[in-house]
Amino acid sequence: MSEILLFTGGARSGKSTMAETKVKEAAIAAAQRRGELSSDGRVLYIATAAVCDEEMVERVKKHRAQRPASWATLEAFWNFDTIETRSDFQKADAVLLDCMGFMLNNIMYYSNIDWEHLPLSDMQRVEDRMIDELSALMGACRRCDKTLALVTNEVGMGLVPADRSSRYYRDILGRANRTAAEEADRVCFMVSGIPLWVK
Repeated sequence: MSEILLFTGGARSGKSTMAETKVKEAAIAAAQRRGELSSDGRVLYIATAAVCDEEMVERVKKHRAQRPASWATLEAFWNFDTIETRSDFQKADAVLLDCMGFMLNNIMYYSNIDWEHLPLSDMQRVEDRMIDELSALMGACRRCDKTLALVTNEVGMGLVPADRSSRYYRDILGRANRTAAEEADRVCFMVSGIPLWVK
């Protein structure tokens, strides 16, 4: 049975850990319905972060260490309109995208836009691409009866960013979060490791 889950919250609030727990549970339950014994379930982990420095190398190491080695990993942040053709997607019972914040960061970077001088039409084009990619992934999981967990950062609860590109990032991710929350069956807001199910 397909289900879309959204995990949001601040930095180091436990979003990824909770998402990993829930997709593992969903994948194991799917295996049991087929009469299979599975210790970790069949999960496709979509890693959206680009490894660009030593700090990111360490972050990636920690994330890999805390999830089962048997899970398939796809390093991607767009072109989800073709994900149904991938064998790792087809084999998975559950999909975890971690995270929407890095996904948007990469879409902004690879759009080759001067964010300090861009017209609003370019900002809208990037936002449309972000929403389209999310919608493609959510739609694929719905059609193929897979549980999907999306991890994102809660933005806009602190100071207004000083530079223009950061304000655009905050606004686009905030609206993308709303889009995901509207489609999600359940939404979890993580506060210092404590899950608050708000939907």
